Amino acid sequence: MWKKGSALLLAGMLVLTGCAGEASLVRDSIVASIDKPNYDFQGTVKLTGDVDKLPQAFGETNPDKEGQAILSALKAGVTVKGSQLDLKSAKVQLEVNDDKLLRDNKLWTGDKKASVELLVSDDKVFVKSPLDNKYLAVDANTSGAFTGVSGNDKANPAKLKEYQDKMNKLTLDFIKKYVGKYGYKLADAKNLGTETVTLPNGEKVEATHVNVKIDAKELVKMFFFTANDAVASQDVKTFAIDMLVLTNSLTEEMYPEMGKTTEAEKRANAEATINEGLKEAKQWLEETGKTYTPEKIVEEMKKEGFHKLAWNLDFYVDKNKMPVHQKSDLSVTFQAPEMKEPLTVGLFADQYAFNFGKATKFEIPAKDAYLTAEDLYKDEKAINNFSDKGFMRHFAQSLVDDLKWQKELEAEWAEEATPATP
Repeated sequence: MWKKGSALLLAGMLVLTGCAGEASLVRDSIVASIDKPNYDFQGTVKLTGDVDKLPQAFGETNPDKEGQAILSALKAGVTVKGSQLDLKSAKVQLEVNDDKLLRDNKLWTGDKKASVELLVSDDKVFVKSPLDNKYLAVDANTSGAFTGVSGNDKANPAKLKEYQDKMNKLTLDFIKKYVGKYGYKLADAKNLGTETVTLPNGEKVEATHVNVKIDAKELVKMFFFTANDAVASQDVKTFAIDMLVLTNSLTEEMYPEMGKTTEAEKRANAEATINEGLKEAKQWLEETGKTYTPEKIVEEMKKEGFHKLAWNLDFYVDKNKMPVHQKSDLSVTFQAPEMKEPLTVGLFADQYAFNFGKATKFEIPAKDAYLTAEDLYKDEKAINNFSDKGFMRHFAQSLVDDLKWQKELEAEWAEEATPATP
């Protein structure tokens, strides 16, 4: 999960920051951070703008107080800090900066601020708040997502992990290669020179400050450049074929009743599928590019209620090309049909990365320190390990309810598949 999330995050960063010109240093720092994913981090994330007006703007005459409390807490900000040991292991602590409204609405209690701790180890995720006695554990290899509803046994965990590892490596290798070559030149990217950055651990480092400004038109231009570049890239084609081959191999492992194909057959089928997809994508881009210019698309967006997008990004990269400080300030002004006036909402993030190569170590919970959905399903009283004064209990119960529904469905399938007794 963490590895997949990292890959998707980096892929998103590629579109935003992997560019030529002044921002090429940022592109290089992304590649460097993939190769050295060992560091501590700390920052703040918060909603901005007219967040408190959203419920009324969408026609809620009597907004839910609990929902309003959560929005207010997110507007006050959430402090995020932790450590990433590698692409498989991380610890994240999320703490609400102001939890007064959460307490007033009985969404939180106790001496400590509203917070949650999240630990990731390979494909396992452990989550716990200060109010809970144990961690809630979710394992991607044994979750319901990998169970055949038709009554099939779960895929072999070892085999599943083998394929996941291959897919993760393939994705990261592709991102490094593609980001390193990405050549879009941003219209508004400036190198603001060298500045001293004071890190949360007290260390001071000299870093190059690159500022990037993006509006709706620039985002549209970037999309078309990336799309056209992708359909013409041999690297993209090879990656897509390799990924489809792995996906089909995994599907055959999970559902043997579908039959087996040889590697040569899988590759030939994958190549035909990708070639056809790229052909259609190229044709669509050519036709769309003639009809819709970036200016026209922005105008159409305004007619649909999307008035403005403003994104200000600041990157501070040290001499080793590591991103030690990043700031992102995104705001969007829109007006849905049911809204009387446009609103502006946004997301602000400010994060530091430090202790590269010497991240703070942490322990993964032992078996008696966590509970899985299966554990909670077998012992109904075990849910009491999650306080009813916090938010983890609701999440844990939802996982149990989903598992219960799945087991009932599988039982029905099994009953239908059982031959009737003469």
